[in-house]
Amino acid sequence: MQMVSRIGDILPGIAEFPPIIKKDDPFGGTYMGDGVVMTRIWTTHLLRLSSGDMLVTPHLLTLGINEPHNTRLLASLIQPQDVFVDVGANIGYFSVIGAWRAWPGGQVWSFEPHPKLYALLSDNMTINGYEAIAHRHRLALSDRSGTATMRIFEGYEATSTIRDVPDDFVRHTEQQTGRLSRTIEVDVVRLDDIMRDVPEIHVMKIDAEGHEPAVIRGAVEILRRSRNIRIVMEFVPFIMGLPEAAAHLALCRELGFAIYRIETDASLIRHDDDGVLLGIGFSDLFLVRD
Repeated sequence: MQMVSRIGDILPGIAEFPPIIKKDDPFGGTYMGDGVVMTRIWTTHLLRLSSGDMLVTPHLLTLGINEPHNTRLLASLIQPQDVFVDVGANIGYFSVIGAWRAWPGGQVWSFEPHPKLYALLSDNMTINGYEAIAHRHRLALSDRSGTATMRIFEGYEATSTIRDVPDDFVRHTEQQTGRLSRTIEVDVVRLDDIMRDVPEIHVMKIDAEGHEPAVIRGAVEILRRSRNIRIVMEFVPFIMGLPEAAAHLALCRELGFAIYRIETDASLIRHDDDGVLLGIGFSDLFLVRD
């Protein structure tokens, strides 16, 4: 039988953030023109959203929350003066929450290569007063520096990715969404290069739509010197491919991390058998050193 833990069991001294209450004004928002709607989320922060988005915008408009389990865990982990890194920041929902929790004295490093989403991310950090601690980058993270081709599915931009996407996956997704996709060229960089002068990271969120293994490979140096780092990371083996997914877990363990699966109530189940994780279609993982 698997042991279910709370974050305070694993990290004594971390106070678990209480259950998050959805906002009381469903569909509360104001259309700002140019495909942008502004709403207030559960923290009372304002966010500018893409009105055409089918994945993130509906949740934030109706509930004021996106990914409640990850939201609650990250709100528990991030402390004042922490350095928080948001990989695949989208419109900046987690970046704003990270800045709120890391204030005062903290830093938020946000990486989002999609031009439209990056502009909204930048706006959201500014309108909420976090410009002073925001390090915003219109870049994708990888295990190399240069450029890459990003595949964008219109209306489903949160699934945009720079990983190699097979033609049959593109056709299937376009059929399911009823929308065509397109590609753009984006700049990529290793986290080890862009944060070489940062002593350590305290908390990191990675949602790179299957490119997570390359993100970790490009961050080995800073992960090794960040002894107390805590990572929340999406893990989808069938998108990565089983060999790369297995190698990804092996590298995380080589870096000294214990691996937990985050449940929908923000509880945590430890997995020491990678075969079990590889057999689960989708997981949000929590990585922490014992």
